[in-house]
Amino acid sequence: MVKDQKEYVKLWISPFYNLHQINKNEVGKKNPPYKFRTQVLEQLMEIYLEWEKKLNNLKEPYYLKIWVGDPEFMDSQVVAAVRSEIEYYERIFIKNPDPKPFPYKSQHPCFDRFTWERCINGYYVWESDLETEEEMEEAKRKAVQTNEYMIDGQMEKSYFISTGDMWTGKLAQECGKESVLFDVNE
Repeated sequence: MVKDQKEYVKLWISPFYNLHQINKNEVGKKNPPYKFRTQVLEQLMEIYLEWEKKLNNLKEPYYLKIWVGDPEFMDSQVVAAVRSEIEYYERIFIKNPDPKPFPYKSQHPCFDRFTWERCINGYYVWESDLETEEEMEEAKRKAVQTNEYMIDGQMEKSYFISTGDMWTGKLAQECGKESVLFDVNE
């Protein structure tokens, strides 16, 4: 990770990562049952705790968070960055000002020591990529943020379209020096 200054891990577990739901209102990855999602979250916490030990040994600042997508849970991951990449990851999400409780509970011994911040998950659409007035109006209507950039002497707009929440979690207080190793079968 030190060479690339960033690393992430997603738990791409079949068949869930490959299952998609398609209906009139949405297209996207199908979420596994809640119990399975909490088990995945617990494994992400284990990865986070192991990475935290290694990052602490670097004796330099770092970014380390768990990202939990809601409703796009299968996009959840642990993300770490050092040096010049820290600032990018600190600013990657738009904070969601509307309060809402974190959607998961866990029996993991460190769960209550994590703090979760609700952010907006989504994607950017560039105005120049939109082909019709209808597409442009839909992007403007759905956008939670619009940005303008000067590119090659021309003004270009981007629209940030929300797909739901992205919860970013970090350990607020130490979870003990000993290995936590949590058995999801308990």
